[in-house]
Amino acid sequence: MASSETLHRLNNLVRSPRVKFAAALGAELLGLRYTIIRLDPVNACNLRCGMCFFSNDRWRAENAKGRLTKEDLERIAAELFPQALQVHFGASMEPTMFKDYPWLVELATRHRVPFIGFTTNGQLLTAEGIRRLSEAGLDEITVSTHGTEKATYEALMPGASFDRHHAVLRMVARVREGGRNPRLRLNFTVNPDNLRQVKDLIKVYGEYRPDTIQIRPVFDFGGTSYRNTDLSHHLTAYREAVADLVAASKDRRIRILANTKDPTHQKPNISAHVYRTAFLRPVSATKVWTDDFSWRLESLDEYSHRTHWKRRLLRHVLRPYPKGKLPLSQTAATQVY
Repeated sequence: MASSETLHRLNNLVRSPRVKFAAALGAELLGLRYTIIRLDPVNACNLRCGMCFFSNDRWRAENAKGRLTKEDLERIAAELFPQALQVHFGASMEPTMFKDYPWLVELATRHRVPFIGFTTNGQLLTAEGIRRLSEAGLDEITVSTHGTEKATYEALMPGASFDRHHAVLRMVARVREGGRNPRLRLNFTVNPDNLRQVKDLIKVYGEYRPDTIQIRPVFDFGGTSYRNTDLSHHLTAYREAVADLVAASKDRRIRILANTKDPTHQKPNISAHVYRTAFLRPVSATKVWTDDFSWRLESLDEYSHRTHWKRRLLRHVLRPYPKGKLPLSQTAATQVY
């Protein structure tokens, strides 16, 4: 399975950016799947989480608008999904704001995408919706949580109910009985105020049999309502908490994904540059892959030919490091335990 854990391991194993760019070029030349699509069908969210840009009134007014229709998505899928190794619904927005959200997975399954993910805060999921997601072929559902305690969870995720959160996880667990998909991943964003709760993740969520727990250090997007984003004075406690979680997860066969090398996102990251340049395909009502891809008027092949995509990949093979600054390690900086 082309799971995120597998791809993270490959990313950490293959250090050379030149080899990674060459792999993308080889896949492009041979017609193999190699891209990772992160798709937001609706530029909206039902919550105003304090660590998210949706808590920024100005950002929300400028960006939280627009949606893709089923006709739009059929067109986009026909062009992009045949190249996709993974399709993830829910990148920066909330995919359950799309009324018929199980249909999204059905669409990806029709195009035989090897790995289909769905990332959500879970508050709008229903038993029927979860059942349809499973039957449609969803490989993994990722549910976000920012606290193992009710007060912390609801303070960091305004508009969310801790009781509803656990009710949804119980519904997911019932659908998964008997070994059925989807796999369950929990996404816990760590800040100085909830760091001590990392140790309770397995105690609080173990009954739902998560396959993966991902620990994401808080990232300062600027202008968000939550401002205590500096983990630099808590790095020892952070790494100890992750180590304890890894140890506790072994007997339960739970994988831990965590950024332990650069949790304050200060180091330039060549892997992030390779990922964004060669492999990532962001899709939303605002943009499909790049700003200059006129996806309603031209095919992916026409665009790739017009922009000399293969030639550009070859240039990256020869000169993998960009002229400007490398991106920070918010992206592609996860270790697998």
